[in-house]
Amino acid sequence: MLNMLQIKELIKSYAGWVLVLFHTIGLFLLGGEWRDQLVVLTPFNLLLLAGLFLYTSERPTVKWAYYLPILLGFIIELIGTNTGFPFGAYEYGTALGPGIMGTPFMIGILWWVLIRSFYDLTGVRFQSVWMRSILTGLAMTAMDVLIEPVAIELTYWEWDAVAVPMENYLAWFVLSTLFARLTASGDVRNPLSIWVIVVLSVFFFVLGSLYAMQ
Repeated sequence: MLNMLQIKELIKSYAGWVLVLFHTIGLFLLGGEWRDQLVVLTPFNLLLLAGLFLYTSERPTVKWAYYLPILLGFIIELIGTNTGFPFGAYEYGTALGPGIMGTPFMIGILWWVLIRSFYDLTGVRFQSVWMRSILTGLAMTAMDVLIEPVAIELTYWEWDAVAVPMENYLAWFVLSTLFARLTASGDVRNPLSIWVIVVLSVFFFVLGSLYAMQ
């Protein structure tokens, strides 16, 4: 029988493949006509993603900085949904689960996973904190470009404007860069970072392409 240490190592070894499996299933579930009924499963998928990411991460030296993107992301989204600044006028649907003042709690988790993943990966080639933060901001903006058409189709959120305003992408870049810099001391290595970015990029690209053809 496996002991707890062996179970932990097993989870760490296969966490990336678990993400691949669940997001592959998600492509089939959300790519079909029944997506309106199944999109409510999104928060559970995000919780799985966050749980695996936390479990496989090294222990941060500065814990407050490691977790701070959750709070920063949620606060800026709370401001955004209630004022229209700095992203533009938009509102969330119910697909991302419960929240307060029109802002789902899970959105802070998404900011955290993405910032921690991107900032971790930039450390492979760069040492400068500012360089890594800027690259994280650029990567976060590119990810938002992939997410937007899918999020709109699945009613994660909707914009008052016909098209996604350019100020949204500018705000994503500036804020992601700033948040990465402010929380740089929370950086830790995580073997799941590359899996998170690749799996989510493929997931949103494929779904976005499917929706564009329908």
